[in-house]
Amino acid sequence: MRESEEIGDNKTWDLLGISLSVLCAIHCLSVPLLIGILPLIGLDFVADHEFEWVMMGIIFLVATWGYWRGYLRHRRKQIFWFLLLGVAIFACVRPFLSEEFHPVATLAGGLVFVMGHWKNWHWHRPSCRRSCCSHG
Repeated sequence: MRESEEIGDNKTWDLLGISLSVLCAIHCLSVPLLIGILPLIGLDFVADHEFEWVMMGIIFLVATWGYWRGYLRHRRKQIFWFLLLGVAIFACVRPFLSEEFHPVATLAGGLVFVMGHWKNWHWHRPSCRRSCCSHG
């Protein structure tokens, strides 16, 4: 893979991770408001816990891959703290909270992943000396 493709690929994974986390937050905030309408429009599956776990799993996989790719560039192990904290909130804290606090925990976990992707992207910039990378 050429350097410019690899850098673009790293950026793509971080943007995808941020986008998925934001979509998860929108889902988390909108489902309680739309719970009565979802079955009428055939989207009642988005209110299932299984759907939420699948979303969180995809966010985790994208974050793992994106953070690893970023780590190979900037070599800052701190990026994995975002991964561990996000997973801890999603998988260890959220299940033990009452249903009314699930949105709060999900938003907190998603925010941790968004911050991790932002830092991953940000940490790459100062170390980049490649002509293919236009960081300014």
